[in-house]
Amino acid sequence: METAVEYEKAFVPEFPSRIELELVSDCNLECVYCPRHYVEDLTNYIDLDLFKRLIDEAEPYPDTTLVLHRRGESLLHPQFVECCEYVRGKFKEVQIATNVTPLIDKKSEAIIESLDFISFSIDVPSRFDVTRLPAKYEPVEKKILRFLELNKGRIRTQVSMVQTAETPLDELDVFKENWKDKVDRVRIYQEHSNDGNFGSIMGGRFPRKPCMMPVYEMLIFCDGKTGRCNHDWDGPPMGDVTQNTIKEIWTNDNYADLREQHRTLKITDPVCAHCDSWYPEIGVQGTGQTLEQAVSGS
Repeated sequence: METAVEYEKAFVPEFPSRIELELVSDCNLECVYCPRHYVEDLTNYIDLDLFKRLIDEAEPYPDTTLVLHRRGESLLHPQFVECCEYVRGKFKEVQIATNVTPLIDKKSEAIIESLDFISFSIDVPSRFDVTRLPAKYEPVEKKILRFLELNKGRIRTQVSMVQTAETPLDELDVFKENWKDKVDRVRIYQEHSNDGNFGSIMGGRFPRKPCMMPVYEMLIFCDGKTGRCNHDWDGPPMGDVTQNTIKEIWTNDNYADLREQHRTLKITDPVCAHCDSWYPEIGVQGTGQTLEQAVSGS
């Protein structure tokens, strides 16, 4: 099987090359298509001492890509600025995504000084006020434009939206046109998980291929439990960084078994088995739409 051969060739580094480290599982919005609706008790914030210990363990691997968000709104963390300052200059790339509503100049400046990439999660104007409750489009747009004014092209920027069955198709082009000359990348994601299965994309994807996530990414929730990837919202943990190191978990039997399941496409893992959002290539999912617009530094 060609896909199995390609998976066997994949190099598994001694340490994950990408870490998603959740600062906050809590959120101040109730977006209608968010998988949060299927998960209980998403109200937690990472302990700063745990955060620093994990960064200290990862620091000897400067080629790591660090992502400081997952199920909640990271900017709500009361020590968000300190978290930004602690990762400054330590990794190849540090990313964050935000719903924008908590963004103020102090947080913007910390992001610009310490991170490399920010994604603003929004929507087409006609849908925003009914999908991203209780936020309103105009104040959010104003905050993004203020960030871009402060940024002056120093870190890469993206706006992203979720395409649902209710999204007017003609407005996708309007969305891209509106933002293409303002940010570095415009991303349109296909809705997933609207049937209660995490990573379930509208219409599904066939044929199934092995997912490359288990060979390069680790997800660490704010309570220390570790998941598979960004489509794992409450699956059985792969490990717990309050009990073991990142490296010990990355090389444990749970990961070895998961990689073998994907290599052979005999997937029984309760999260991966029903997921359509697999990545057939490292860093490439191949769904939705992406518009690159190199404007940084302009």
